[in-house]
Amino acid sequence: MKNKPLFYKIAVVVCCFLTCYVAVAQKSALTITGKVTNNLNQSLTGVSVTNLATGQTISTDESGKYSVQASQGDTLQYRYVGYKSVVQLVSNVIEINVVMEGEDNSLNEVVVVGYGQQRKINMVGAQSTVKVEDLKQPVANLSATLAGRIAGLVGVQRTGLPGSNSADVWIRGISTFNSQNSASPLIVVDGVQGRDLNAFDPEDIASLTILKDASATAVYGAQGANGVILITTKKGRTGKPTLMFNYNQGIVNFTKTPALTNAEQYMRLRNEAMVASGLSPEYSEEYIQNTLAGTDPYLYPNVNWMDVIFKNASYNRRANFSARGGSESTQFYASAAYYDESSLLNMDALQAYKADSRYRRYNFTSNVDMNWTKTTKFSLGVQGYISNTNYPNAQTDITASSNNNPAAGVQSIFNRVMQTTPVLYPVMYPGNLIPSVNQSTDAQPNPYALATQTGYINDVRSQIYSNAKITQQLDFLTEGLAAYGMFSFDTFNSHSISRYRMPSTYAIDQGNPYNEDGTLNLVVMSNGSQDLGYRRANSGDRQFYFEGGVNYNRQFGKHSVTGLLLYTQTDEVSAFATNLTSSLPFRTQRIVGRGNYLFDDRYAAEINFAYDGSENFVPSRRYGFFPSFGVGWILSNEKFFEPAKETFQMIKLRYSNGITGSGGGGRRFGYLTIVTTGATGYSFYTGSGNRSYGGVAISDYGYDVTWAESHKHDIGLEFTTLKGKLNVVVDWFKENRTGIFLQRASLPNYLGLQNQPYGNLGIIKNQGFDGTVSLEGAQLGETTWSFNGTFSYNKDQVIDNDNPRQLFPYLERRGRNFLATYGYVADGLFQSQAEIDNHADQSALGTQRIGDIRYKDLNGDGVINTYDQTKIGNGDVPNWVYGAGFNVSYKGFYLGAFFQGVNGAERLISGDGILPFNNSTGAERSNLFAIAESRWTTDNPSNDVFYPRLGYGNSINRNNSVASTWWVKDIDFIRLKTVDLGYNFKGDKLKNLGVTTARIYFQGLNLLYWSKFKLWDPELNTGNGSSYPNTRTYSIGIQANF
Repeated sequence: MKNKPLFYKIAVVVCCFLTCYVAVAQKSALTITGKVTNNLNQSLTGVSVTNLATGQTISTDESGKYSVQASQGDTLQYRYVGYKSVVQLVSNVIEINVVMEGEDNSLNEVVVVGYGQQRKINMVGAQSTVKVEDLKQPVANLSATLAGRIAGLVGVQRTGLPGSNSADVWIRGISTFNSQNSASPLIVVDGVQGRDLNAFDPEDIASLTILKDASATAVYGAQGANGVILITTKKGRTGKPTLMFNYNQGIVNFTKTPALTNAEQYMRLRNEAMVASGLSPEYSEEYIQNTLAGTDPYLYPNVNWMDVIFKNASYNRRANFSARGGSESTQFYASAAYYDESSLLNMDALQAYKADSRYRRYNFTSNVDMNWTKTTKFSLGVQGYISNTNYPNAQTDITASSNNNPAAGVQSIFNRVMQTTPVLYPVMYPGNLIPSVNQSTDAQPNPYALATQTGYINDVRSQIYSNAKITQQLDFLTEGLAAYGMFSFDTFNSHSISRYRMPSTYAIDQGNPYNEDGTLNLVVMSNGSQDLGYRRANSGDRQFYFEGGVNYNRQFGKHSVTGLLLYTQTDEVSAFATNLTSSLPFRTQRIVGRGNYLFDDRYAAEINFAYDGSENFVPSRRYGFFPSFGVGWILSNEKFFEPAKETFQMIKLRYSNGITGSGGGGRRFGYLTIVTTGATGYSFYTGSGNRSYGGVAISDYGYDVTWAESHKHDIGLEFTTLKGKLNVVVDWFKENRTGIFLQRASLPNYLGLQNQPYGNLGIIKNQGFDGTVSLEGAQLGETTWSFNGTFSYNKDQVIDNDNPRQLFPYLERRGRNFLATYGYVADGLFQSQAEIDNHADQSALGTQRIGDIRYKDLNGDGVINTYDQTKIGNGDVPNWVYGAGFNVSYKGFYLGAFFQGVNGAERLISGDGILPFNNSTGAERSNLFAIAESRWTTDNPSNDVFYPRLGYGNSINRNNSVASTWWVKDIDFIRLKTVDLGYNFKGDKLKNLGVTTARIYFQGLNLLYWSKFKLWDPELNTGNGSSYPNTRTYSIGIQANF
């Protein structure tokens, strides 16, 4: 009994310990969930949430949601670049929603720049970004989504053909001569140059930025003159793995197809043209009536070739599945994507092979980041795709050129549709026999036969991008110093198979169309084969890229200093070289430096340089130096500005100046002279005929050439108002590009050169302005609105092109824009013979008749000839590009729309369909646009018509077919580019299914457009509509995150 108190004491101690243990266990069992947004009620993805008691760190998902283990009394810290950190004490509440306030209007946000990242407040260069959500459209190629969305970027959609429907893209217009110099921007993906903008699935893109001025692009040296597009792919993040699945299915049809004449229109118009040309009409009234009545579809064909060749609709579909997550030591992102689109070509189900036009692509992306130690980080990325494109052959061979453009067959089909009249022949004869025209000189198959009977081309391409990077912090040497090395290996392969045939063609014997048994009496027009031939072509290349450098980033009180010094080397190798020159690696080298200084978050200054080397130039001129500088003033951080902070939360001024470069095109080792013996010599007349004597030909390609230099200036203004909701960025720029690689215009023959050599001869000046206006998080009742608008304007001017000075100033191409078109100035139509007699002599253009186009005599010599030609149009690349869009959300619903427009674009139209009955020997091959109803006639002697007088034959029509202002048309337009409508699901029911968020949505692409130009889609790269049209898409989809 004496020990009983001791026993009780021990029991009490044990009970207290167990009670505390249970309490601690209960505390540690808390799971804190919540959502992180900004003051505009936008979800923040990737916010670091750290439990300071345990050290656990996780990241918020795409919806800004998180889940972390914590105990009562623990402290959670929320950190995100560009926002003030938030600290929350954990109580007994298991849901903590956090609103993060922007820090200095996000001037501390880290943005992507050339060869790295930089705080936005330090940035003095001109660059623009696009929201990655805007890239997720139902198209195969990223380039097709960019027009109007980024200030300074010009994009034109040239065709809607699956597999070939990427857009042409330029930054701040065109400042070079395209013949030997690409005007396209440099593409940099995950730090590696020369990759394909259209090779990536939009779901895998983390950011897309364009660099525009010298301060931003000089670090890319001789590749920076045309601007740079920077793309980063998604990386992993710390936290529980999340899965995402997205699928959409769309219906595709043409935005517009050319309206051609029907059978009656065509026959009557042709008769009219022949009579006006002094010929007998081709079609009798009886023939016309039999055709319209469908008396005999073989003898009197009446075919709408557009309806025969093309379907009303096709489809496309896209799917993407991705996984993302990681621990403190390793983070990963992986995805697989699929895209499939078929064209609108009809197919012949009776064929044993598939000649359908279809494009399929399989993408994959994998990025892994590993923290080997606290100071050593390793990153590995692998991306790529495999594409399979199938087209009707519509050609009889497969060559290097057709291998590079396997879609040429589809384009030839469309050309043939434009050329074939509705009454030329039926679609097919009985027995699947192919009709042809009743002329031995034109025994080509009809459009339907080209699309379905001539075989197919199958093109398989594969692209793999890989890069490995290791970064070592060197704080033990000096704080803020780091070194890194990156190696990349990219490989591309293309394998094309052509299965082709040219079946026999037939025509009805017009003198005896039917046999005694009632079958058609067909005459063989060309002997062909039903067997499929076989050819194949391969191409490919390899790129090895190395980059190594050091970075410095340190804060000294009010002083912020960053620096960069690196070396890069690129080796490009042809995988299928056919000669010694092409088998040699093409090597470029570069040294890059950057220094950036910021004082007191008010004054910023930066210097950049690149020192480039290329083997294409003579050793003494092989290297080029490209420097730049920029300064910035954050006016809003000045003390005297404090009273205005309520109105303007941020104002920043920028100025940059520098030189970037571009290299010439052409053959390898262009500075080497090639001597050809036994070349064709001069021809001499000896009295008994011409004789040609061989000699030696010298090709001096360009001995003393080097880099072209682009001198750029940029002045920028950025400001934020309306409590951080309205952001405006405006830039003015000027560029003077000198030493552009051009072939000399003329040299005397006695120099003995086989070809005119090249030199740094061209000069182009370009200037303009661009800007962005964005409004985020505006509240109107229970709805949230946002608006985004961009505008871009540029005007280029040729200063020198090495051409001789012209006799008359208006003939000069100097002082004009590079893409300008040239021809005669139309001055209405001749309305009487007296007008023809009293006008300047136009006989060099043929014999004029009443109703023909009258041209201005610009030099007043009384004769219309080439000395009366001048600039008549700007070309088809606009100098104004703009876009405007809005988004509105209400509870779970959202609606968005985006409009894109251009101004200043003009097209010279010509060719089949536009120039009526222009070829007398094969005029029956050329159809006519239905707008031919608007034409000059004796009953309608008006100047306000589309067509002048109709004529038949080349000599008759020559006056009306030359390039002139009559045929230059305004192709400006405004397009409803995209519409997005959807609903976001949320709630406990989803969580029970393991789904964090889900949405269903509708997307529309290229839904409507408004333009004065009515013949075909104004963006098409064609002068007569004979190109595969652009397409619109109606798509529905579903996305779920797990």
